[in-house]
Amino acid sequence: MAEFDQKQRKFPCVYMRGGTSKAVFFHAEDLPKDENEWPEIFMKVMGTPDVKQIDGMGGTVSSTSKIAVIRKSDRPGVDVDYTFRQVDVKIPRVDGSANCGNISSAVGPYAIDEGLVEAVEPITVVRVYNTNTDKVIEEHVRVKDGHACMYGDEVIQGVPGSGSRIDMYFEDPSGSRTGKLFPTGQKQEVFDVPGYGPATVTVMDCSNPVVFIKASDLGIQGTELTELNNNQEVMEHIERIRGMAAQKIGFVEDYMEARTKATSAPKVSIVSAPQDYVNMDGKIVSADAMDLCVRAISVGMLHKAYPMTVAVASGAAAKISGTIVSELVRPVEGDIIRLGHSSGVTEVDMKMDGETVLKGGVTRTARRIMDGYVYIR
Repeated sequence: MAEFDQKQRKFPCVYMRGGTSKAVFFHAEDLPKDENEWPEIFMKVMGTPDVKQIDGMGGTVSSTSKIAVIRKSDRPGVDVDYTFRQVDVKIPRVDGSANCGNISSAVGPYAIDEGLVEAVEPITVVRVYNTNTDKVIEEHVRVKDGHACMYGDEVIQGVPGSGSRIDMYFEDPSGSRTGKLFPTGQKQEVFDVPGYGPATVTVMDCSNPVVFIKASDLGIQGTELTELNNNQEVMEHIERIRGMAAQKIGFVEDYMEARTKATSAPKVSIVSAPQDYVNMDGKIVSADAMDLCVRAISVGMLHKAYPMTVAVASGAAAKISGTIVSELVRPVEGDIIRLGHSSGVTEVDMKMDGETVLKGGVTRTARRIMDGYVYIR
């Protein structure tokens, strides 16, 4: 009988929730120095490709199929470097073209609890350099007894219960991938979408590249939830628009290639004027509670909440005259924009100097779920 090697590879890791997402966190020093080996490892960690991700840690949707790699930084004014990877569910692809704002919120608590940053009570400020976007995120983390706090009164939409408040500020978020706030040179433009006709969009690069689409141009209300995933006609329409945006800003040579070569960027935000709807928890969200109604599409599926990087981009677009978002948002005095998404309402605090985006602030919670070893074969 043939003998088989039963030994699996194992890696120390921490499984964390950050905002409305989850990721497996690694110390960079625990992974191979050759980053070309990382994609295969990360796919096996998540169980990709498989719609069930049954042989790994993935949760079958993009928001739970994520990786974060952290190392102590040697950059001036920065505490830790953070590299994000989005692991696809259905195809064998690991994408590093964008950041995840929700997972970013877990980096500060992770860095404190792992001893990468000195814990200072009552609040430790952790400055995080995101290698995907070459941008800095400042996180204000509540600390007690040398560890990041878990318990608190902060409630965020899309996460049950409450937790300890984390204040995040995406500094100078413009041009995260392209170097330009409006990478096509226009605040809005009309795409002639093959098979569908004209659609008016705004393509913006703020924290992450995002293409904003009017719900009315897609023939939908803008209040849809997961039933949108089953509407193949509309989802194909959205993907073609996203692909055209990817081509126009140079991510792919042909818009159809975005399905496999640019799966995470640009992100998609579907926007409409404030309106009543029922959220993912079956609760009524009033039009009066929001300034803009939004839905996000992430890796081909409706996001069950709203990505924080897209929230920052949405807030900036709402503040800049001439974008399609500014035409739909309720007139707002002050810095706070209220975004009504699939799980409820999230506030984003935009600091602007005219049309220059200084920083975007959001509030999240995060917690450690598990630590130990992940085994792959």
